[in-house]
Amino acid sequence: MKYFMNGYFFPKTIAKIKSDKFLSNSFIFFAGSILVSFGNYLFHFLMARMLSVEGYGELQSLIAISAIFGIPMGALSIILVKYTALFKAKEQLNKVYSLLSIFTKKILLITAVFFILFIFFSKYIANFLNILSVIPVVILGCSFLPGFLGTCNNGIIQGLQKFKSASIIGTIGVVSKILLAVLLVKLSFGLNGALGAMVLSGFIGYFLAFLPLKFLFGREKQEVETKQIFQYFFPVFFTLFFVTLLYNIDIVLVKHFLSPRAAGEYGALALIGHIVFFLGGPIVGVMFPMAVTAQANHQDPSKVFKKTIFLVSLIGLVVLGVYFLLPNFVIKILVGSKFLSISKFLGWFGVSMFFYSLISLFSQYFLSIHKTKFFWLVGIGVLAQTMLISIWHQNLWQIIWIMNITMLSTLVLLVIYYLISCKAATVTKPVFERFSVKG
Repeated sequence: MKYFMNGYFFPKTIAKIKSDKFLSNSFIFFAGSILVSFGNYLFHFLMARMLSVEGYGELQSLIAISAIFGIPMGALSIILVKYTALFKAKEQLNKVYSLLSIFTKKILLITAVFFILFIFFSKYIANFLNILSVIPVVILGCSFLPGFLGTCNNGIIQGLQKFKSASIIGTIGVVSKILLAVLLVKLSFGLNGALGAMVLSGFIGYFLAFLPLKFLFGREKQEVETKQIFQYFFPVFFTLFFVTLLYNIDIVLVKHFLSPRAAGEYGALALIGHIVFFLGGPIVGVMFPMAVTAQANHQDPSKVFKKTIFLVSLIGLVVLGVYFLLPNFVIKILVGSKFLSISKFLGWFGVSMFFYSLISLFSQYFLSIHKTKFFWLVGIGVLAQTMLISIWHQNLWQIIWIMNITMLSTLVLLVIYYLISCKAATVTKPVFERFSVKG
């Protein structure tokens, strides 16, 4: 064993990681994201214990609503990652600064309008989710302020491949969220305290995100032609819209159709099951800007894609093995003994999340190489999922089997799309190089 660790295997492994930019970036971003993901799960771990089962179900449903309403900003973030990576590859940092300036102003206006509209409709949202008070929904609306505004900073940081900075900012943000949530819930603010912690920590993360971008400030701006960028927004938006719905609409529908307790149990199940996706997410996040850069430099982006498939699949299968073999142990550790009734569902729900992690991976890769006509395939999956759950929702088994069927079917469609239109893709002139950029 000593020879294995010191004499040969361990040094060779470290050297390989250092020499492979994808692996080294993945390791940095993965390590940071593991800390952030662990922090987010610690947040849920504590809230699942400090709130009632019904209160935790309300928290999960509101977080799902937040993800759905945040889709436009998520789409914009992907665009900023892509074009920042493109400008970085061409050493055009002045244009990166222009992107930061232009989109910060636009997002500020959009955020103000959206916030007013969300508050106006907050009562209707509360009624749909069967939440008695409108206050939690109003607090959720406040979380969009730092969330939306941080889109620009975070997208550009990732596009610049500053994965270390992104990891540090994310870690500080999640630690502040945990501390504030525990404090506010202990002070008897309950669900409102948990949501308030999300708002306050969001502002902390937003202001910290300016630090790794300060080297851009003071540069001479170069006018960027945004017309083509906004044209790219629509396929990205619909892709993210359908991918996000596929991941969150089940939680919202369960909260609407099932009892408060069943919704709370499903929320706990989703929390644990989503680990399969979250652990692979950082690797996909590294793949996107690196695939963009590879294609911009007339290299083959499928090489980094294949590495990502291997790593995401390996992580997912290991987690699934734990779910099937030790469900009670996992549930006790992550959400507590009061949720042991979901142990029989955990492994199979995890399978649906494993399929989803691959759906997300394929979607991100297609966008990175400017293949945008696939999004309607994911839309079919969302439509099927929504219709089937709306018809069959008598118990959690029905929900879980619907999740597995729709996720697997959607994944098969994306694999077919890849084999038909993307397998041979690659070392060609990137589509986005035809976009005109002034300056």
